[in-house]
Amino acid sequence: MVDAELKKAFTELKNKNVETAARIKAVDAQIDQSRNRGKHAELTSREVMGSTGETKFYESVGRMFVLESQETIIEQLKERAAFSRETIVKLDNQKSYLNKNLKESENALRELVESKKTLLTK
Repeated sequence: MVDAELKKAFTELKNKNVETAARIKAVDAQIDQSRNRGKHAELTSREVMGSTGETKFYESVGRMFVLESQETIIEQLKERAAFSRETIVKLDNQKSYLNKNLKESENALRELVESKKTLLTK
């Protein structure tokens, strides 16, 4: 006969596993997206730096394009790359927290099972 408390704990853990796995998958997707944005900004910045002083640079603003200096474009690209790196660090921390939280739940369930075993063996 299965103890009702154990059954409830297993059900909660299963639900938490599913929810956490979905969150981790979403965080992984966000990390990949941020990596791609950062890489795009860095590559674009290198290309802009390698261009001649005669090249005109335009920034997209809504539906129009605004003429900007090379230095302004490079600075904006560096800011985007830095923001992407910061975002990746935050998302990695969030992913670590989710994994840690899941492990703690699993350990709590193990302790519950062990305590039930010791009660049954006495």
